[in-house]
Amino acid sequence: MKILGIDPGTAQMGWGIVKKIRNPKRKTNKFRVVYVDHGSIKTSPKEPLSRRLLTIKRGVEELVDEHEVSEIVIERVVFNVNKRSAISVAQSYGVILLLAGERDLPVYEYNALEAKLYIAGHGRADKKVVQKAVQKHLKLKEHPTPVHAADALAIALCHIKKVETP
Repeated sequence: MKILGIDPGTAQMGWGIVKKIRNPKRKTNKFRVVYVDHGSIKTSPKEPLSRRLLTIKRGVEELVDEHEVSEIVIERVVFNVNKRSAISVAQSYGVILLLAGERDLPVYEYNALEAKLYIAGHGRADKKVVQKAVQKHLKLKEHPTPVHAADALAIALCHIKKVETP
């Protein structure tokens, strides 16, 4: 099962893909998580919003098709700091939900606090701490960049942990 984690945004949307593999030889429900890929989808502020959202949708469609994604996990939008930024993020979020609906893909949502708590041990971890924690969890040689992609991988890992923990 491949899981696409997304840190939504209009200027830059981070994404990360992990694969959950069960060991068929074991009688338990044990599994391992394997890193697949990560990156970001960037849009130009010079483009009209409609074109930027279309770029995001097409980019995510390519990821879903190329990696045969079976679930999407997205960082839940929080509207408490910057309203203008929150609206921009919500627009990107809506495009992802639309795509998931078109593809009949399940969508799971977690807030950044939940992901940081799982991945780094505390909900107020800064971006660098999250990057290093993701690197450790996925046994990567370097920490994932950009930070939005690390956040997306953290959201995907959080989902796996939440689903597997009774």
